Amino acid sequence: MKRRDVKSKQRPPKARTAQEADAATVSVLPMEIQIGDRFTDHDFEWEVVTHPAALHGGKSLRARIQRPGLPETERDMTWPAHERVDIRRGQKPPEGP
Repeated sequence: MKRRDVKSKQRPPKARTAQEADAATVSVLPMEIQIGDRFTDHDFEWEVVTHPAALHGGKSLRARIQRPGLPETERDMTWPAHERVDIRRGQKPPEGP
């Protein structure tokens, strides 16, 4: 019994998704949110100012958020633990003297 030569089929290039177009946007679970992450909600940009804390046995997470540069807008935000959040990671400041 002889094996047939199987030619590898080349797949056509995938269309770029909106997430690939904006490489800084990442979809993460709420437990992976970090201080300094930014996201858009109701046409405003928000920045995470505290680490997320688990509520209701880990089924939802809460963090303090604020509009960048406006500390008077600080409020709590709660996310279901299983739903992904589209965030933009903050830029790390350069280290060194």
